[in-house]
Amino acid sequence: MQRKRNLVTMLLLFMALSLFASNLLVRHPGEFAIYFLDLEVSETAEDKSGDATILISPEGQVMLLDCGHPESAPQVQEALNALGVEEIDIFVASHPHIDHIGAFPAIAASFPIHQMYRSALEYPTNTNQAALMAAEANQIPTTILAEGDSFSFGETIKVAVFNPPREIVYPKNFPDNSTQFVNNHSLALQFQHGSSTAWFSGDLYMIQERKLTQKYGDAIQSDVAKANHHGGDTSNSLRWIRTLDADIVVAMHDQLDSMTVYNNYKKYGAEYHLTLNDGLVKVVMDDAKHYQVFDTKESWMN
Repeated sequence: MQRKRNLVTMLLLFMALSLFASNLLVRHPGEFAIYFLDLEVSETAEDKSGDATILISPEGQVMLLDCGHPESAPQVQEALNALGVEEIDIFVASHPHIDHIGAFPAIAASFPIHQMYRSALEYPTNTNQAALMAAEANQIPTTILAEGDSFSFGETIKVAVFNPPREIVYPKNFPDNSTQFVNNHSLALQFQHGSSTAWFSGDLYMIQERKLTQKYGDAIQSDVAKANHHGGDTSNSLRWIRTLDADIVVAMHDQLDSMTVYNNYKKYGAEYHLTLNDGLVKVVMDDAKHYQVFDTKESWMN
């Protein structure tokens, strides 16, 4: 029975890999392209498949923002290969949970990475230590980011950092029961390409969403956004949805976590995509608020 289950698991992973043969994995020179990957893990995997997004600047620089669960590494590698990626200009770790950085050692062993960005958050897990050791072993320059920082992605895209705060105050008994604390210290990044904007903020919970909306207000408004915490109702409050005011929202998850979140985004005018139902989601934009969205699957969600 165990052998049969393993064969089924291998078949599912092969099917997931075959999705990356899709014609969506092509480049768009002169435009900003974002590929939200549809990842899979086995039923026995620790945690969900997680987030991994490939971003390619108009002149061809490559960023990998998170890289999913360790089991998802072959799928991320296959997507990068399909796009003709030979080296990664920037890797960004939104926060050090297994479903966001678990595949990093395998990715770092397969592709030269020229720059890594992460937060200063210390998180003493085997997964995070393995990622940090991989960065050191592969001599990847690493820069710590916090609120108020910014960096360039290619020649025309500026990335502004809205979270985490510069001072990190760890709770007692950290890292016990620290899931919400770690998620609330996710990097919150806004990509500005001319008048076009895209937003990524990892797994922020509602309490940190509220702090950012109170502090920054309409400055966080972005046309394209990744739904916080995989589209779950720990996050994505009504105030956040209204303030973000996104036209296109993508949740990366292997299940539908919350119909309420989905309905609220739709209520406030967003086109909502979920990798579970839509497969790989690609957004292509110019610098003047013109967007195209492509999915590998047809679904009822958008």
